[in-house]
Amino acid sequence: MTGFVIRLLLIASLLFVSEVVTAKASSLNLDFSQTTEQMPTGWYIEGSEQGVINTAHPLKTGQSLRLSRTADTSANYTFAMQGMPFDFVGKTLTLSGWIKTDQVSADGGARLWIRLDGGESMLAINNMQDKLITGSQAWQQVELPIDVSSSVDRIAFGAMLDGTGEAYFADLSLTLDGVPLEKAPRRTFFANELHQFEQDSGIRISQLSTTQQQHLAILAKVWGFVKYYHPESAKGNISMDAELFRLIPKLLSASNTERDQLLVTWISQLGKLTPCTKCKQSNGAALVHPAQFWLSWGLSGELNEQLANIFAAELPTLHYWVKPAPGVGNPIFNEKPYLGISAEDSGFRLLALFRLWNIIHYYSPYRDLAEQPWEQVLLDAIPTVVLAKSELDYQLALAKVVYAIHDTHSQFGAADLSLLRQYIGNNIAPVDVRFVEQQAVVYKVYQEDLPIKVGDIITQIDNKAISERLEYLRPLAAASNEPTRLRNWARWLLRANSEQLTVQVQRDKQAIQLQLPLVALNAIERQRYYHEHGSTAYQRITPDIGYIRLDKIAGVNLDKMMRQFSDTKGLIIDIRNYPSQFVVFSLSEYLYPRPYAFARFTKMHPSNPGQFNWNAPVSVGKVNPRYYNGKIAILINEQTQSQAEYTTMAFRGAPKAKVIGSTTAGADGNVSEILLPGGNSTVLSGIGVFYPDKTPTQRIGIVPDIEVLPTIAGIKAGKDEVLDRAIKYIETN
Repeated sequence: MTGFVIRLLLIASLLFVSEVVTAKASSLNLDFSQTTEQMPTGWYIEGSEQGVINTAHPLKTGQSLRLSRTADTSANYTFAMQGMPFDFVGKTLTLSGWIKTDQVSADGGARLWIRLDGGESMLAINNMQDKLITGSQAWQQVELPIDVSSSVDRIAFGAMLDGTGEAYFADLSLTLDGVPLEKAPRRTFFANELHQFEQDSGIRISQLSTTQQQHLAILAKVWGFVKYYHPESAKGNISMDAELFRLIPKLLSASNTERDQLLVTWISQLGKLTPCTKCKQSNGAALVHPAQFWLSWGLSGELNEQLANIFAAELPTLHYWVKPAPGVGNPIFNEKPYLGISAEDSGFRLLALFRLWNIIHYYSPYRDLAEQPWEQVLLDAIPTVVLAKSELDYQLALAKVVYAIHDTHSQFGAADLSLLRQYIGNNIAPVDVRFVEQQAVVYKVYQEDLPIKVGDIITQIDNKAISERLEYLRPLAAASNEPTRLRNWARWLLRANSEQLTVQVQRDKQAIQLQLPLVALNAIERQRYYHEHGSTAYQRITPDIGYIRLDKIAGVNLDKMMRQFSDTKGLIIDIRNYPSQFVVFSLSEYLYPRPYAFARFTKMHPSNPGQFNWNAPVSVGKVNPRYYNGKIAILINEQTQSQAEYTTMAFRGAPKAKVIGSTTAGADGNVSEILLPGGNSTVLSGIGVFYPDKTPTQRIGIVPDIEVLPTIAGIKAGKDEVLDRAIKYIETN
């Protein structure tokens, strides 16, 4: 496999889960005419010098994409990329466009490239490997044809420049058998066609008996089982949403015996089953449902037998409802959003709940970490979701289900944010709060004339205890662990819809009541992280200690940076933030003398919903006798989340490295979006992330080698106690 292909696989593993590179054929911006903040809209670009949009054009009728590198530019290449689902029918896909170069070095070259993916695998690639354009060349047209098979479900394409120099790209186009891609014929699925319930399910429920609640819970489980396990559903031959809307009224009026018979009759009409004896092998799986797990649902013998037959059937290679993301393996869900429906529609409310519950049940790698039995979450949620009196109550009911996932990634996203903003408060005090020693402590004041001070402990808000305010906010405070929940709570604590708040604070053992003015949410540019040292990515924090802020690392020449730190006694890598660029592998090369295995993943098994399998350990570093051999201090806290946690895992195995600080957010793994009816949404952590010995990180977070918790005294004194401890570690022989 060429270095180019390896780089594309790594790039795709980062980018295919991001909306920024996920486009539709009708909005690809292939002529670079649409820009956002001087960058081409819809494109992911990395590694280029500034001035990406340029007026140079082969026909002088538009503008071009300019990729450029110098000897000091970070990494060894720069690229522009898009990805999109591929559901077209054809034989040959062609990417074409214009390229011009200016002093491109002979050790590199400019190129277009296109890649075809199916499931989790790369199926084909055309990358101009033997036709790289170097030197200074006038505008020339290039075409990259590639054969398409029926297994392709996603494509990636773009431009790349290796080496140094400048490359210009203009008027790209994608055609399928000579037809513009947006006009090419598409694969058709019955499940994606319009049905009679697109705008209204026709179901309105004003009250629920205990029996009806139980019937709906059974329906949710059987419907989800059929959705993901029945081959005809998996082929896209059944509109499962429409089937649900037809079943709900029948089950609401059924007895226990009638309920199961209705479901038996329904399943019997869905199509024939082809048994598969070896396609659901789960030996050695990291996570899998117990054998015949549906037997615990309390169903009739006949219905249990039907589910057993469905489970034993062979699923198609490509599942209509879900597929693994290329290069990553986290699930990509294929669901209708049903925009514009009424929030009062009971059928769509149940669809939202059933869809969410089943996705977690079958496709969360961490479902075994939920505190409450997942089936009980469903049973409890049915009446609160269905009988919610207002749209706000409905949103809060769904938010409580998301809360029960206990995943910091999984936050409820409302289609109408105004309701939840009103619930929390549209205005906010011009101060920042952090929970320290289990108390709400002011750590930042943005206006000099305020009566409140850094270090004040807030004990009451509008004559109510802090605990009462937190309980009010709890439905929205989904988190993997309590430190992260407190982090989220602190952001909302001093919000209200009034123009001021009355707060009681404790200051030097005295209780003081204060009036705090409130401002609009966006009125103040707030400090993003608790501690932000300097405005650059790296500096010497003492003459002998280097300091790196990963939230500023984008575009930095790592080789140049590490050369400047080569004579230091120690290096502090501050990851109490979110890295602005993925440097897990690139920076690790300077930190290790040899490759080091630091993580392993669990990924969904497409042919057996609910099963997650282990992959081989992932390593960083290379053989490098000139690695950085000073002490390394890696700083973390509850603001260290997701990619930041993964980065910490990668760096902590370096010689003389210590992780210093407090527990992180406990939410690792590429996220998968879950669309809910009406435009609501959430996400889940789509792959499991573990240490090589299978020690988990989810919910636990990254456990520091040296625990340092902030203190109220430290906040009041303006100290960064974690940084101070890191300096002490490095300076101590």
